[in-house]
Amino acid sequence: HIAASINKTWRRAENGKSKMRALQNIICCFVWVTTNSLIPTTLFDHYPRAIFTNIIKQKHTSLIFSAFSPDGTQQQIEEEIADIVVVGSGVGGLCCAALCQTYGYTTVCIEAHDTPGGCAHSFQRFSSISKDTPFVFDSGPSLISGLSSKSSNPLRQVLDAIGTADSIKWKNYDGWMVWDYSDGKPFRLTTGASADFANAIERKAGHAARVEFEKFRDEMLKPGGLSESSGYIPPFALRGVLGIDVLRTMQNYFFKFLSIGLKGTVLTGPFSRCLDLVNVKEPFNRKWFDYLSFALSGQDAKHTQAAAVLYTMMDLHKENATLDYPIGGMNALIDALVKGLVDHGGNLRLNSRVDRFLLEEQNGSATCQGVVLSDGVTIRARKGVVTNASLWNTAKILQKGLDSSEGASIRIAVDKMVRDAEDMEMTGSFMHLHLGIPSDGLEGIDCHHSVLDFDQDITAPQNLVIISIPTVFDSNLAPKGYHIVHAYTAASENFDDWLQFLDGKVDDGVIGASPSSTEAQKYNRNHEYKLLKETKQEALWKAVENVIPDVRERASRKGSIAFVGTPMTHRRYNHRFRGTYGPAPREGKEVWDLYGATTPIKGLLACGDTSFPGIGLPGVAASGTIAANTVADVEKQLQMIKKLRNIGALQ
Repeated sequence: HIAASINKTWRRAENGKSKMRALQNIICCFVWVTTNSLIPTTLFDHYPRAIFTNIIKQKHTSLIFSAFSPDGTQQQIEEEIADIVVVGSGVGGLCCAALCQTYGYTTVCIEAHDTPGGCAHSFQRFSSISKDTPFVFDSGPSLISGLSSKSSNPLRQVLDAIGTADSIKWKNYDGWMVWDYSDGKPFRLTTGASADFANAIERKAGHAARVEFEKFRDEMLKPGGLSESSGYIPPFALRGVLGIDVLRTMQNYFFKFLSIGLKGTVLTGPFSRCLDLVNVKEPFNRKWFDYLSFALSGQDAKHTQAAAVLYTMMDLHKENATLDYPIGGMNALIDALVKGLVDHGGNLRLNSRVDRFLLEEQNGSATCQGVVLSDGVTIRARKGVVTNASLWNTAKILQKGLDSSEGASIRIAVDKMVRDAEDMEMTGSFMHLHLGIPSDGLEGIDCHHSVLDFDQDITAPQNLVIISIPTVFDSNLAPKGYHIVHAYTAASENFDDWLQFLDGKVDDGVIGASPSSTEAQKYNRNHEYKLLKETKQEALWKAVENVIPDVRERASRKGSIAFVGTPMTHRRYNHRFRGTYGPAPREGKEVWDLYGATTPIKGLLACGDTSFPGIGLPGVAASGTIAANTVADVEKQLQMIKKLRNIGALQ
């Protein structure tokens, strides 16, 4: 293919200028073939050389080669082949792709954005204070636990499996501040088994609240209790389909599975049921666990699955528990997942949008054979396609790709996924405030803060604001003498307020252009949009003022930067339907109904927060693991379980 493309390019060059361009391309091809060094050097600032080596050289897809015509336009042979295609490079998608490649399957991960990581990606901004050192912002989660050492956290287990856990340096710390508008009395959540948090509860809400909290905590965390049971079965032992293979992968966990018994109904039900079982009635404690549930799922304790909160309680309150922050920001964690993919020979494609799934009828069933990208390139998948896009976005792409020639089985399967997406409720969206401000006089400040009114419903619009100041741990994330601040309203923004700024006032689930393009962000020029943005950001500034009273003055100083993200921004950059945080229970249901790893379309699997077990870094990592296990041969999964148990990464 290379030789043929070079020959064609040279023969079609009609003048000296085009001959020179053809010669340059021939030299590039020669360097690529002999040294694997055709690398876009302008991108070195963000990602390691190995990533771009694998992106460009496409070593496992023998049916494609990019060449140049005499006028300099790029031409492509239109079909590639891989074992597995993963659509989306969120944490769930990267976990799945890296594991599939580690299992030995040639894997391509497709990402529409110019940056991997999905809702967990980082980005840079410069200001007049420094043209060399940027402000590095996290776009999403910043409260992390169970990753700095081997643990039951599914994301840590993936990092151990793909061999990149030790590439991340961590800062361990012991808690965060909570600011309560209702009485003006802030308090601090302190991790571990000490009495510090119980003491804080007593000062805040009285002795009875403290005694009740300690009783409930001890009951949940007792040996063999609900918290411990929530982590009994690691995702590496699971597959997305029942059968004899699951019995083999579960063999080391069979007795633990039996010991869960009736506790299983509690673990899969709402967390409020756990509170009721231990007769928790103190108002502060009920509000506290509503807050903790909402921080995890965007729902109160009555609508958050118990297992997620119980697992978090164990991470917060067990002996020597700490929180973890990755040095280098969340980008360090994403880089470790990408490294696990490319170091094993996998391929990450940025700025590549899936236009449609390649569906065919086989033996009367709808089957996914690959994907077609927006540039017309088809990538066929021998073993399967895994979508890390949400169910809503996936269903929109499937629906958009149907034509009149599709067979009945395809139409039935797609219609089923569309109905499932319509039936799945969703949480609200986000407002974001990103600041780069002088750090003078802010010594000793905590990194993380939550600001809310405990007298309001936790789900009330803009009630909870979460604040992160990661330069407390890593000063290299900003120019010298500056802090970065990220504040956001979590899952409480109604997207209906913003629909007016979309074409047709409806979200079709397709961004349709690079998120950084003028076309994708044309709503920014709308005067009404600017006014709404101005109004909605006020809650964020007010929340940060609890932590940094003079934050507005600091943000106005020369060299500072301040910018606001809206639900429209969240939708655009993260490709989130209606800018949502994630799934919510349907009307009449206590907790969410989620997809598993499989879908009604054979060969199309799913991972991410609309797949079991749901929202959050541990949840999406677990879903990516289960999807990878499902598409892999069971022998490879068993070998991985054995390897992880041997190094102490699985219990």
